[in-house]
Amino acid sequence: HDAQTQQDTAPSVPFETAPEQKRTKLKHKGKRKEYQARKSNADETVLDAIELLLEATWKRVGKDASETEIPKAFGWAEEDKQGETSFCRAPPVPAKLSGGDIAECEFDVYVHEVSERGLGIATREDGEELEKLVFSKDRPWAFVVPFVLRGEKARVRSVRHEWGYTQADLISVIEKSPMRVDAPCEYFGKCSGCQLQHIGHKDQLEFKREMVKRAFSNAHPAFAGLTVSEIIQSPLSFGYRTKLTPHFDIRKDTPPDQVSIGFNVSGQRRVLDIEDCMIGTDAVRRGMVEARQNAKAKMAKCKRGATLLIRETNISKDDPDGDVSNTPTADLVKGFVLDPRSWITDVVEDVKFRFPASSFFQNNASILPAFTGYVREELQKWSRSLSDSVDEGELKYLIDAYCGSGLFGITCHSGFKKVMGIEISTESISCANNNAKMNGIDNCDFVLGDATKIFEKVDTDPKHTAVVIDPPRKGSSPEFLDQLVTYGPRVIVYIACGVPAQARDIAYMQNKGAIVADNEKPDSASSQTAVYRIASVQPFDLFPQTYHVENIVTLVRETRNE
Repeated sequence: HDAQTQQDTAPSVPFETAPEQKRTKLKHKGKRKEYQARKSNADETVLDAIELLLEATWKRVGKDASETEIPKAFGWAEEDKQGETSFCRAPPVPAKLSGGDIAECEFDVYVHEVSERGLGIATREDGEELEKLVFSKDRPWAFVVPFVLRGEKARVRSVRHEWGYTQADLISVIEKSPMRVDAPCEYFGKCSGCQLQHIGHKDQLEFKREMVKRAFSNAHPAFAGLTVSEIIQSPLSFGYRTKLTPHFDIRKDTPPDQVSIGFNVSGQRRVLDIEDCMIGTDAVRRGMVEARQNAKAKMAKCKRGATLLIRETNISKDDPDGDVSNTPTADLVKGFVLDPRSWITDVVEDVKFRFPASSFFQNNASILPAFTGYVREELQKWSRSLSDSVDEGELKYLIDAYCGSGLFGITCHSGFKKVMGIEISTESISCANNNAKMNGIDNCDFVLGDATKIFEKVDTDPKHTAVVIDPPRKGSSPEFLDQLVTYGPRVIVYIACGVPAQARDIAYMQNKGAIVADNEKPDSASSQTAVYRIASVQPFDLFPQTYHVENIVTLVRETRNE
């Protein structure tokens, strides 16, 4: 990234597949296996963005957007899934040079799109040349470049061929976007932790909102016009993260006093030495200094790499090591822990949560009051609205699936006769029940079990029940969604850290006939037990400066036409 801009000697159009240009794969000595491009989940995300670019270009040149006619993103033959033959438009990368000049790996590209992970989708053609290429039904070769923006021209270095595109490092930006700002962090552009510091915060919010729209429109055509509310921003754009996990690797050729402690270099497995992280809270940043000192003091004895943990906690002003279960929240101050076996105390409004430092809990405390407050208000709003219905009535019961330490069940308990939470972790269930007891809440019961079988234990009337689900990033399973619809709660609040998975799950419900569009009415002849309408889509910016976005979708059960 520190290399100076060089004169572009590459042609303005991609390499062609003439026989004399075909390159043989680099043969490694010994038993080292040759690198093969294999498809991954990350590839799917990039390829979605490439396909959208091709479709938009296809439409721009006046073509009918037919899936059978739009040029595909793949740059090799359909039967050649591993890229074993020569790439039709890909430049060489160092691993494939076979003794060639590394200058061949550096060239200029034009950025046409940015993927949901904040990566630029670029080609060697500018906009006009790309249109001509697509118009002729030819296949452009795409490059994925970090830290660039739409409309920019950049100098890059090809690094690695993936399934249908080439990873490239950014050398310099030749033509800058008006959206570009100077990143305040000295490590930005090298560190993989943040992807969006070169974008102003307002533009980051709009980017993430558009990513939510894109995820849903990609998941199902019926979601193409879905209304997505303005994203609710974090009170803090820096200094918000309550947990950091820097790491280090031990290499035989690196002296102990020169081992890097930090986060991976963008696009690489090499660790970048980072002394301070601006998105960490003040307490976490103090903890990082101490954690690095401790690791360096023991480095000579380390035989393998390790991951460090720095996590913010709330401690008593008068007794930093004492029990804070009965300490008023006003008497708590911020501290940090470095031991994964330690216990954390977090505070959301006036509610305290205790959980092990190694377990999951949302890592931006500044936005949690608004985040949990929105879920609570959605539940209360629909309970009030449904109470006007003679046949249905208000919401009386709340089920918190994937409940963890009880964050949503406890913060949303008010107004319900009973709250039931379920989680597969014995430790999390113990924490959730203890947290309810610590806060004097007696209508919550958290039980051990698999969320896919939760409804075997539920005996509440679904017409008076709401379900909150907050699954892992990979989303829910078809088995869980089938049981959810069969049970048919009156309201579903789906909270997601992985928006594409959330959109996929809701598209699954759509395909099963369990979702109706705004202008449709439930089909009384449908075999589905319950049919829902998407009432709201509300994104939250829990992790500023990164591409991550949380999203909350509220689904309300419709009354069938008899």
